[in-house]
Amino acid sequence: MRRVLSMVLLMLVLGGVQALSAEPTLNLSMDEVPAFDKAFMHPYSRSLEIGGTIFELASLLTPALLLAEPSDHYLSIATMYGETLLAAYALKELGKYCFSRARPFLYYQVYPVEKIEKGDAFDSFPSGHATMAFAGAAFTSYVFATYHPNSVWRIPVTVASYSLALTTALLRVASGNHFPTDVLSGALLGTLVGVGVPFLHRSFASKQEVTATVSPFAVAFRISLL
Repeated sequence: MRRVLSMVLLMLVLGGVQALSAEPTLNLSMDEVPAFDKAFMHPYSRSLEIGGTIFELASLLTPALLLAEPSDHYLSIATMYGETLLAAYALKELGKYCFSRARPFLYYQVYPVEKIEKGDAFDSFPSGHATMAFAGAAFTSYVFATYHPNSVWRIPVTVASYSLALTTALLRVASGNHFPTDVLSGALLGTLVGVGVPFLHRSFASKQEVTATVSPFAVAFRISLL
């Protein structure tokens, strides 16, 4: 009886060790990767992944520079930036839903199995970090230039904002999370949204005429398009 129990216990232990150390066989070949993306593939790096996330957050915080604007503009800027972030997030999630692409680290023998368990391993296209980082950079650069078209700080603000976003994209590639085409697509998408949202707000505002009528009983506002 002891021998049977010992054998059962041993089987359970071995089975548990195997379950913890086994990695799913994905049968992915680097030969299937386009030459441009293949040239910049990297295995997974946790430290570089964390670095990419830090720079993404820094990029998203660049609109804080706009706090130097008059306080009565805060609501307008916050509204535009909120819409920018929502649009960028929605579009990058739509892209990931429509295009299933394995992340570069899956082509190597050692990779984080937990990402497969979380369902994140095949969400390589487009890069969400790059999309959000470039959305923040483009928004900050465009809005600052709109408020200060002749400022000597236009170029420094643009260079600093996009440098943070570019570093985010490079670290996402270096960490093995994305191919170059993933981050390039994310950069384009984020830039279009970051510029497009405030541009549409500005265009719409310039075509409005707001008038107010005061009477003994009420105050009426009328908005008409020019």
